[in-house]
Amino acid sequence: MVHGGKILVEALNVHGVRRISCVAGESYLPVLDALLDYPDIEVITCRQESGATFMADGWGNLEDGAPGIAMVTRGPGACNASIGLHTAMQASTPVILFVGLINTKDRGREAFQEFDLEQMFGSLSKWATVIDKVEDIPAVVAKAFHVVQSDRPGPVVIGLPEDVLFPKVSSIEPVKPLAVSEIVPKADDLAALQEALQEADKPIILVGGSLWRDEDCQALEGFAGATNLPVVTSFRRQDIFDHKHECYGGELGTGPNPKLVERMGQADLVLVLNARVNEITTQSYAIVQGGDQKIIHVYPSSSVFSKGCKADIEIESQIGPMVKALAGMKIDGGKWAAWCNGVRSDYEGWSDIDAAHEQNWDGADVTQIFGELRELLPEDTIITGDAGNFSGWVQRYLRYGRPGRLLAPVSGAMGYAVPSAVGASIARPDKTVVGFCGDGGFMMTGQELATAAHHGAKPIILVFNNSVFGTIRMHQEREYPGRHSGTDLTNPDFVKLGESYGVFAARVEKARNFKGVWSDALKSGKAALIEVVMDPRQSTTKSTL
Repeated sequence: MVHGGKILVEALNVHGVRRISCVAGESYLPVLDALLDYPDIEVITCRQESGATFMADGWGNLEDGAPGIAMVTRGPGACNASIGLHTAMQASTPVILFVGLINTKDRGREAFQEFDLEQMFGSLSKWATVIDKVEDIPAVVAKAFHVVQSDRPGPVVIGLPEDVLFPKVSSIEPVKPLAVSEIVPKADDLAALQEALQEADKPIILVGGSLWRDEDCQALEGFAGATNLPVVTSFRRQDIFDHKHECYGGELGTGPNPKLVERMGQADLVLVLNARVNEITTQSYAIVQGGDQKIIHVYPSSSVFSKGCKADIEIESQIGPMVKALAGMKIDGGKWAAWCNGVRSDYEGWSDIDAAHEQNWDGADVTQIFGELRELLPEDTIITGDAGNFSGWVQRYLRYGRPGRLLAPVSGAMGYAVPSAVGASIARPDKTVVGFCGDGGFMMTGQELATAAHHGAKPIILVFNNSVFGTIRMHQEREYPGRHSGTDLTNPDFVKLGESYGVFAARVEKARNFKGVWSDALKSGKAALIEVVMDPRQSTTKSTL
């Protein structure tokens, strides 16, 4: 006889799960108990549920399709976890969240920590369901893994009532993983795409979305190089295309290169590969909107088509078979060479850093620090980012490309960088992992440094401290100059805070001191917190307050 928790964990084991992030709760004690019998499944104990789901989102982006797994308890835990689900939904990240629930017989009575799981998570997930019978556990788990990876990837939420987990029953065989069908482009669509490309004079490729394997990125680089096609990335998807490649033209995110935005308007054809044509990437729907410009949109789910623009050609396909098909096309791109070179030249000018002198800020010159980082970071570094004005430097000046990775919230969620960096360091202990965040974002999930210390993770967290919510302050100055409300911050001593967690901690007040502190952080052999004191007037990479 086994309890439902054992049946659930065996189902996860059959599906290859080797890592779970969680905040423990009494509602799913049988699951925690069963995990003791599966030492190959690592249980990462987080300090808050948003940290657990942000961590799972990071894993879902790192593992080539295998979903990140998180577990939390009833109402309060589920509410805290919801921000990670929203992030995963907007980013099309495969994540499965298991939520312990009240007894089935108590539903509808406003029982302790009761909430309606399907209603709450309905718009934040691809599928939200509650298991009502222990016998259904294997089949529901198998379906969850199938749904989370099919067509457009995304999160799934499964409710686990106590009376499904605690009672002992006869052992139930798990359901083997269900095959996920590959979505391939149709021959007619490929022919139409090839004809449209060949007829274009100023084409450009816009790439984005999730689940790009290294070989997909390499195939795209080969195709772009052979055809002189410039490639730009959507918001926080820079790791898809090598920034050193002669066809790379930059990123369309917050505060993009104005010349790139102008180039997007000049292009007579935009091939959108695996990206949603969303608000940030289109600069509030000002570009990639059709008209005289031909748009070809490739995406694994037709539900996305026409949401951000009306495409001339819509191709339903996963990115793997699509880039394989592109690599086999014979296209003469000689007439675009000057156009491609111009896009590349614009990027090189935009991302250049003048390292000759340090600006006279009341704090460290952030631009100079990123000049140092560009030389210090190994090519396979994993970067995690947060939301905030500081992220403009992460987007503009760091150079990406496989095998390095970028994990950052396209939803704009604050608090993402620290837990995702901790999770990435746990998953890839041989890699340099660096998390970038502002003082505001760090204070939302910085407690996950305790998780890093507990599990031996070694990320380096850079906290850019300007003692304000910088993005909102910038907007206040634009709309109501000189009138500030709700954006001043009082912070702890970040060095003492980091030391209290048992990690290396240091403060940088001038950029010239950064390299030495960075070296000391690496030599420490443990997680590190580096506070960068930042002048609030150094608002963005291209403006001051």
